[in-house]
Amino acid sequence: MFTQVSRSLFCCGLLALCVGRAFGQSAPLQLAANERLAEQWVAAQLLQEVYRRAGLAMIIEPLPPARATKATLSGLKDGEVARIRAYGESNPTLDRVEPAIYVLTSNAFSLRSRAAEIHRREDLAHYSLGAIRGVAHSSDLTEGHPATTLTQRADLLFKMLNSRRFDAALDTGINGRYVIKRQGLTDIQVSADLARYELFHYLHPKHQALASRIGAVITQMKASGEMDKLIAKAEAGLQNIDLETFTGASK
Repeated sequence: MFTQVSRSLFCCGLLALCVGRAFGQSAPLQLAANERLAEQWVAAQLLQEVYRRAGLAMIIEPLPPARATKATLSGLKDGEVARIRAYGESNPTLDRVEPAIYVLTSNAFSLRSRAAEIHRREDLAHYSLGAIRGVAHSSDLTEGHPATTLTQRADLLFKMLNSRRFDAALDTGINGRYVIKRQGLTDIQVSADLARYELFHYLHPKHQALASRIGAVITQMKASGEMDKLIAKAEAGLQNIDLETFTGASK
């Protein structure tokens, strides 16, 4: 049975498939997205419009981040919706589509009752941390950190934080605030932005020829201001979405 999100993604895939056939594209690209993450849902909405304008077809399957990486590197998936620049540097066989499609911030979330003082990334060294396994921006902040607990999902991450399993949870600003609201947590404080990362669309090298075509559409949408409007619409729409349905487990 289709969920609200999977039905939307499927319908967009069919629409893009029809457009794609008009441009000689016979099959939709199978793309992976990191499941249950707000920034990935927003980026997916943006990329759907980019692909439509480029005359390309796409179908998105949300997966756990580490599994998404393996599927894309092996060629089981044709690309990934959005990852940071460092992800491409760690996986140089993939083709990064320029320019960036979205921007995320990385923040530390902690219990107010613990009074953690985290104002910049260097302050993380004084605290035990929690992060989502396979997420590149968190891996960047926790590299070499001696006390990091990894979990598979953001909802579990914040439940563990609330249970005092670690001092601070690392997540994107948009996703952390989304989870806090959904779980009804009231004792959580959020740090200033510890880092900002541009999000890029990535393709398996077998689709290298499509990178410039997709990038040209992104450039045009940014220059016209259409991308900013689409971002605002997607971020506003996120409040009505249950990201538990944004998962590869639901078809």
